[in-house]
Amino acid sequence: MKYAISAAIVSLCLVLTGYVLAQDADVVAGKRQFRSREGSATGMTCWHCHADFNEKKTPDQYVRPGHPMFNAGFRAQFQAWDGKPLRSLEAAISTCMERWITERKDGSLSGEAAPAHRVRQLAAYLQTEDLSPERKSKAVEPMRAEAVPGDRMLTMGDSSLGSVVFRRSCEICHIHDGKGPAPSLIRNGFSRYQIGKKIRGLDNKGLRGIAMPPFSKDRLSDREMLNVVAFVYQL
Repeated sequence: MKYAISAAIVSLCLVLTGYVLAQDADVVAGKRQFRSREGSATGMTCWHCHADFNEKKTPDQYVRPGHPMFNAGFRAQFQAWDGKPLRSLEAAISTCMERWITERKDGSLSGEAAPAHRVRQLAAYLQTEDLSPERKSKAVEPMRAEAVPGDRMLTMGDSSLGSVVFRRSCEICHIHDGKGPAPSLIRNGFSRYQIGKKIRGLDNKGLRGIAMPPFSKDRLSDREMLNVVAFVYQL
């Protein structure tokens, strides 16, 4: 009996050790996946849209379209990029991956289903103690724009100030040499109105099966939008 109990304890310890090691492996893989273009069919990564750190305390040079993933692992509520409520972190990850990262479907702005193991790995990373120290955090409520300013207002931006906004919020994807996940905007040919709609994610038909991630007003103010529209328009 004593030997049977000892064997059972050893077996349980081995199972628990295997579980912990598997979790650790998922965290490592999720952290790599967050920034790596290796498994992306479009060149987009989570890092292009979301910071994986406390943006207020340790900002980098970018203000991305999406809210930072710090304390996102255990939010009270999740939602898709278009505001649709979602049931879980895993559902939010899947929605984003299918919208911007997985292999594109013909004639659609959605991609193939997100691989379950990649969703699991990203969720494990986002729920680590370092990234999500709060076991329950408030839901994010983006200030979505419902319209683009009129033609006259769109001519009132300052392109010199817009160049600063572009480097901070656009150049992470729109690199001038065309080597980013989004096309270069040199000689883009868009009207001011078209640029504004793309920034706000309004009636955006996308390009090659992928639409630009939208900037809500709390990520890019109306004044900043007018300035960057002026800059992009004159490229």
